[in-house]
Amino acid sequence: MEWGGELFWAAGFTAGGAPYGLTVDQFRAGNAREGETRGADWARAKWLLRDAFVRRVGRTATLEIGWVRFLGDGLCRKAFIAEVSLHPDPENLSDNYVVLLPRPDAERSLDERAWSEARLLTRLASLDLPLRIPKILGLLSDGGRPAIIETAVHGVPLDLRAGRQASLRPWEIVAEVASAVHALKGETLTVPEDPRWKMPGFGTRRDHALASLSILEGRPEPLLRDIHAWALENLPPAEPSVLLHGDLLGQNILIAPGEALGLIDWEWGQLGEPAYDLSIVTRGARRPFQIDGGLNHLLKAYDARSAEIGKEHVHLYELCMIARWYVESHGKERGHPPEHYLSQLLGAFRRVGAKGSETL
Repeated sequence: MEWGGELFWAAGFTAGGAPYGLTVDQFRAGNAREGETRGADWARAKWLLRDAFVRRVGRTATLEIGWVRFLGDGLCRKAFIAEVSLHPDPENLSDNYVVLLPRPDAERSLDERAWSEARLLTRLASLDLPLRIPKILGLLSDGGRPAIIETAVHGVPLDLRAGRQASLRPWEIVAEVASAVHALKGETLTVPEDPRWKMPGFGTRRDHALASLSILEGRPEPLLRDIHAWALENLPPAEPSVLLHGDLLGQNILIAPGEALGLIDWEWGQLGEPAYDLSIVTRGARRPFQIDGGLNHLLKAYDARSAEIGKEHVHLYELCMIARWYVESHGKERGHPPEHYLSQLLGAFRRVGAKGSETL
C-alpha cells in the first residue's frame, strides 16, 4: 500500500492506522543482497545490467531496474529479462532488456560465439532490415565468461505445427525470415570500425557442405558410407556463402500484429549454405510442419522470395544432422540409443530416393 509517498509491504498497522513493514525499495535491496550472497543467477543478471548502463550513460542518470524474471534456459546460457527506466533518457534507452548469462559449465567455444554474436548484431543494427532484431547494450564478463545484454524483442513464438496459430502458415513465415537473412553476403557484414573481425563460417556454399560431411568420413557403417557417397554427388555449387541464422526454430521467430517479424538468438550466426538454415527446421522429418509435402511447401515459399534452393541440398544437411546425433549418442547414458538414430537415418535416406545399402 502507499503511505506518505512510499510503497509498503504492510505487515501490520499502528493504532493511528499507519502501516509498518518494509518499503518496496528496502524489500528489493534486501533481495538483491541475499541473491548476490548466494550467487543467484537473477542477481548476477541484475548487476550486469546495471553495470552495462553505468558504462553507457555514467552515474549521473537515475537508473531503475524492475523485477528480474527468468526467461529461458539453453545448453550454454540462461536468459533473464527486466524493465529498465532511465531519467533523464536523451537516447531513449528505457526498455525491456535481456541478459544472456553464460552457464558455468558451458563449452569454451561459447566465448568466441558470444563475441561474434555481439559484433554481428551491432553490424545488423546499422542496416535497414525487414526484421526486428535485438540491439546490443553491452558484452560484459561474468566470472570470466561473456554475458550479452540486449534489448528484448516482443512477440509470440512461431508454432511450427500447421494449424496451431489461426490462419498462419508456418512454412511461409520461415521462408520470409530465412530469405531476409540470406540476402546478406559476407562483404555487407564487414565492420568498418573493426576490420580485423570477420564473420565465422565458410567462403563458399560447397565448403560448408564438405565440412558438414566430415561426420561421415571413415565410418564403418554401410548406411553412412552410402550417404557419404550420395552427398558427394549432390554438393551445392561453389558460390559465395550467405549469412545464416543457424537456429531458425519457432521459439526464435516472434510474431507481433502489425509489426515486422522478430528474430532472436543469433548465437550460431555464420556464413554458409542457405539450405542449412532450412534443414534446421525440417530436421529430416517425414512430415515437416506436420503436413504432407511440408518440405516442398517450404521450398516453394522460399523460392518465391529468394534464389532457388535445391531439395537435395536440404536433404544433405538433414542427413548430416541425424548422422551427428547418431555418432554422439554412443556411450551416453541418457537420451536415445544409437539404434534409434540409425533407424531415423535410414528412413530419411529412403525419402531422399537414393539407392544404396539397406543394411543398418
